[in-house]
Amino acid sequence: MRELLRTLIIEDSEDDTELVVYELRKAGYEVTYERVDTPDALTTALESKSRDIILSDHSMPGFSGTSALKFVRERAGDIPFIVVSGSISEDAAVSMMKAGAHDYFYKGNIARLVPAVQRELHEAQERMQREWAEKQLREAEERLAKVFRVSPSAIAISTLAEGVFIDVNSSFLDLTGYQRTEVVGRSSLDIQLW
Repeated sequence: MRELLRTLIIEDSEDDTELVVYELRKAGYEVTYERVDTPDALTTALESKSRDIILSDHSMPGFSGTSALKFVRERAGDIPFIVVSGSISEDAAVSMMKAGAHDYFYKGNIARLVPAVQRELHEAQERMQREWAEKQLREAEERLAKVFRVSPSAIAISTLAEGVFIDVNSSFLDLTGYQRTEVVGRSSLDIQLW
């Protein structure tokens, strides 16, 4: 089964669009795509469907790849955005990369299309997995912090080597009679706890 690739193509040339779609299909993708070439059409396209990747020309009459990139970053986040242009200067390409484009290449070097798309899809998947893992970690830390704060058992967190208290919960303070400022940063020997 072929991998579905939901593509938004920001391009004023139907022929160039067909060439890009042909290359992606030849590489084994089942490509669904929409071509836009105005800011209004881009707005509608971003609002109507989710996309796996965005391929954009740099120079179009009345609309630029730079404007499209800024617009996409503001409204659609970190979707892989690749500039495919016949007339981009090196300075403009570097500027677009700094603004958030993931890659660029010249239409005359269409052989770079498929490897660039594959790499960006893979990296986007890795970013999503990393963000999911970071979210799970934050949520686990929040749960642990809540348990630490409300536990009826006295809990102290200290360094292993020196035994210096990093944090203590309210139950620990109630049991020992100390204030947090008297404990944190000191060891049990310092405060003569045991």
